[in-house]
Amino acid sequence: MSNNSHIQKVSVGRRNVLKTITAGSTGFALGSFNITGCSKAESNESLKAGFARVKITSPIGTAMTGFGARDYDPCGCKDVHDDIFARALYLSKGNREALIMGFDLLFFSRDETDRFKGAVGRKIDLLPSQILLNTSHTHTGPKVGTWFYTPSDRYYLQFLENAIVQAAISAKNSARDVTIRKGVTRTKLPMSRRKRLPNGLVDFAPNPNGDVCDTLPITLLKDKQDKPVCLMFAVSCHPSTVKGVDRSYCISADYPGTAMAALDDYLGTHVSLFLQGAGGDSKASVIGKGEEQWRAGTWDDVDRAGAMVAEEIIPVLESGLAEVKPELVTTSIEMEWPLVKPFSRAEYEDIVKNPNAHSESMPEVMRTWAKEQIHLLDRGYNLPTKVPIAAHGIYLGEGLRMVGIEGELVGELGNLIEQFYGGGVTYAMGYTDGTQMYLPTSNMLDEGGYEVESYWEYRQPAPLAKGHEKILTATLEHLRQHGIV
Repeated sequence: MSNNSHIQKVSVGRRNVLKTITAGSTGFALGSFNITGCSKAESNESLKAGFARVKITSPIGTAMTGFGARDYDPCGCKDVHDDIFARALYLSKGNREALIMGFDLLFFSRDETDRFKGAVGRKIDLLPSQILLNTSHTHTGPKVGTWFYTPSDRYYLQFLENAIVQAAISAKNSARDVTIRKGVTRTKLPMSRRKRLPNGLVDFAPNPNGDVCDTLPITLLKDKQDKPVCLMFAVSCHPSTVKGVDRSYCISADYPGTAMAALDDYLGTHVSLFLQGAGGDSKASVIGKGEEQWRAGTWDDVDRAGAMVAEEIIPVLESGLAEVKPELVTTSIEMEWPLVKPFSRAEYEDIVKNPNAHSESMPEVMRTWAKEQIHLLDRGYNLPTKVPIAAHGIYLGEGLRMVGIEGELVGELGNLIEQFYGGGVTYAMGYTDGTQMYLPTSNMLDEGGYEVESYWEYRQPAPLAKGHEKILTATLEHLRQHGIV
């Protein structure tokens, strides 16, 4: 077989076949993908849905993740401001099934995603492509993922796995016939955190005129008694609102938790499911409006941010959503995004010897990263020149689809996904099925800024190379060809 050919295993229902594709003019390969299709014989089947939420609040003292220096404090979390949850929406139509889960957590590493999907799949017999995991990206949650080289608590990870399986089973067991309605509005919560300076570089500061993804998609499922089963919505904005010793050491879902609580109160039951969109380069406007630098947010700011989102959604619920003829298609694909050429061994050694010259914030962490690259080279490994990025699509009915990307997707790339589809309601999401690294635009690579320069915090050997917009667009076309329309 030629070097530019790639074997792909395709799953259609429960039948596996092998398909060979050849990388085209884009100069990249799409990795293996799974497809759960819908047949004409099932087109008139009703949509069934069930929802569940399970508390995943960690014990006091559990390591946290989201703020670098704090996360190295051995004391771990000191208090709980509000409980955090795993939420699960189970869907079925005929013999097709899907599970959409949202978490009040920062993000998962790829091995954790594989672990949790495997645990769920063993219990309720779902393929990985039928299970979408999205994290809210709260910065005041227990440690998950491999970001920043902070240690994980294996006891918490086992507790979390058990909770995820429990939520999935409960959601499936509660499934009943539902209708599905869609709507969309705009949110004023996201504010760009990339402030362009006169020299053309970028400061990590409020930029009210910067690009963000401000679309707020909404989906409401109700049973035959007209009772809500699940209210699903997405906001593209970092939940990194609170700061300060008395606040950032508290477990909290941040503004998504406040928004969901307000919407649950409005609907009279716990049915809200927040999904993080393309919020990689935005923060809550409540701590940036009128400020030169981001203000350290308080719990009042968290409440204001969550209330803003709820107040943007409720009028859409009241004015009437458009009913959707349901379908159910799930597809997952792995992309390969190129990195620039890794550093030389001598350059990594210089970082080990002089970390302060390379990182002002956490030089010892960067030294750890450089040591890891040297260790890999000494063991005879080649450092990767590409990073695998998964894309997960779910089609729920005419003009209603979800596209989740395995990374910290910036707002402009979220807008690219929406513009690709051009109409209807599109959930353009990052933080889905893991988080490999920040995913900035090619233009941002020239401008610099944290989203570009933080690759080492994610254990990548080098920054992204330019041109990945073409890869993302080709991936979206592939998703569309396989049912995400």
